[in-house]
Amino acid sequence: MSGELPVVRAPAGPPGRPTGAARPAGVRDDLAEGGSRYLVKVNRFLGPEAGVVERQLPFLFVYVVGVLTLVSPSVPHTSMWAINSSVAVVLLQVVLARAVPWGELPVAWQDVLPILQIVAVALLRYGTGGVGSFCTTMVFLPVIALAAQPGRRGVVISAVGMVGVVLLPVLIDDAVQITTALVIRSLYLALVAVVVAVTVDEITDRLRARTASVDTLRSAQEALLERTRADALELARVANSRRAARDQLVSVIDSATEQAIIATDAAGLVEVFNAGAERLLGYGEGEVVHRMRLTDFHVRSELDARRRQLFQDTSSVDEPSALLAPLVAPALAGRPEMRNWTYERRDGTTVLVRLAVTRRAEADGTVTGYVVVATDITEEHEAARLKDEFVSLVSHELRTPLTSVLGYLELLQDGTDPLTDEQREYIEVIERNARRQLRLVGDLLLTAQVDAGTFAIAPQPVDLADVVRASALSAAPVAEQSGVTLEVAAQPSPAVADAQRMSQAVDNLVSNALKFTPTGGKVVIECAPTLDGGVRLAVSDTGIGIAPDELGRLTTRFFRATTATRRAIPGVGLGLAITKAVVEAHGGTLDILSAVGEGTTFAIVLPATPPA
Repeated sequence: MSGELPVVRAPAGPPGRPTGAARPAGVRDDLAEGGSRYLVKVNRFLGPEAGVVERQLPFLFVYVVGVLTLVSPSVPHTSMWAINSSVAVVLLQVVLARAVPWGELPVAWQDVLPILQIVAVALLRYGTGGVGSFCTTMVFLPVIALAAQPGRRGVVISAVGMVGVVLLPVLIDDAVQITTALVIRSLYLALVAVVVAVTVDEITDRLRARTASVDTLRSAQEALLERTRADALELARVANSRRAARDQLVSVIDSATEQAIIATDAAGLVEVFNAGAERLLGYGEGEVVHRMRLTDFHVRSELDARRRQLFQDTSSVDEPSALLAPLVAPALAGRPEMRNWTYERRDGTTVLVRLAVTRRAEADGTVTGYVVVATDITEEHEAARLKDEFVSLVSHELRTPLTSVLGYLELLQDGTDPLTDEQREYIEVIERNARRQLRLVGDLLLTAQVDAGTFAIAPQPVDLADVVRASALSAAPVAEQSGVTLEVAAQPSPAVADAQRMSQAVDNLVSNALKFTPTGGKVVIECAPTLDGGVRLAVSDTGIGIAPDELGRLTTRFFRATTATRRAIPGVGLGLAITKAVVEAHGGTLDILSAVGEGTTFAIVLPATPPA
């Protein structure tokens, strides 16, 4: 029943009341805050314990009336000592209510007073006829007082007290026999007491909750009014600062000449066209602003290809919003990305640019436009092409001598002439470094094959769970040395795949996870079949994480995240590029989720069979 109303915690004090003036626990709110004239007078007369004394007055009044009726000859007096004891207990209860500093004691101690009232009623009932006494109904007053206290203890005490009141004559007087009627009467009165107690308890709980809610709402209302006044002043200040900030932003945009900055409305119509955009595209600001759309600078075939990739839309469209959608979709989804596009200049030539698109939105989330920052990467692209050619050439030139070195090292180790321990140590160092260089050359050759379109896999039926376990087994010594927990959760995952290449991909992910996870962290390798018959592999860590704006470039060759360069973590930036090439060769996908300071998850999803 009490669950029907929310329980709200009362604030430290109602508005207007000094927070430093603590009210004694026994003083009721209505007395402390005003109430009727009568209660105010009682409060002044009785002092700080007025609340406790005042709650005894209803019972005291009824009890005095009951005692006065004893002067009537028609009222039986079966035990004067019980009557006198009852009066003594009531007097003791009144003295305790007035003399004890209840405000300094826990609230539960006040239960002593209604318990004494129940004892007084039991004695008075026994002294005035026992089972037939008219005083029995007085017991409901302390029952109500107990039930009004917080918690369920008052209900329990009330039930026990009622049974005691009914059974006291039986316990004291041997002449009273325990009969079925007496038992039924006792249980029925106890049941009535429990029902009354529970009802009162629920009502008082609800009243407390409502009172606390009203106090909370009153405090919140005053705080809201104060905040509204402060917001009005802040709004005026923000309006002025926004005007100044807009003027300053326009000045900064106009002064940027190395990047083309273009701002549009929600439909893609150009509103801002800075000097860098004029230099890059050859248009004047007056020719573009409110005249051209952002998509007018793009190669149409790139927009169509991106739309097919994002939306699986193969139709030809000329609607401005449909042409704009593939450009701004990541920004609208809250995943801004940097992507390479081709711009068409005014003279018809093209230029390769790296584009960053962000949305402009109001406070309510309504999109009002987009800001595009374009950087000319023509020279960067050409440098990357020359670097690829150089890498391919050097890789071929290094592979042969390294293979020869390793061959002669094996001859030395297996030769007939015995080697000293020192000589074997030197040879092992040479072999270890030569194999490391050979692996690096192999990685370089593999990336060259990917660029040349000659990279191929040899798929065979394999359980990728075995690949995962083998990778974990080989990485275990590194994990132990680094103080990183390595866990494996591999279910049987049959698939058609190149086991060697998939092992290379998983090894790269596990190696990265261990390198980027500090001591005390954890790396988890998972492998499980998918519903469509494929396989999902995932490597998760609790490492340093990757910045959101770098996630899209992680699989670029030689790219290293800033978190890696700042911490001087070794590597050349080829592992993820190779992993992506292996996964895509199997027709799968590589997804990356990361948060700086929390960790990273690399997830590989492979189809049941790779594409032909």
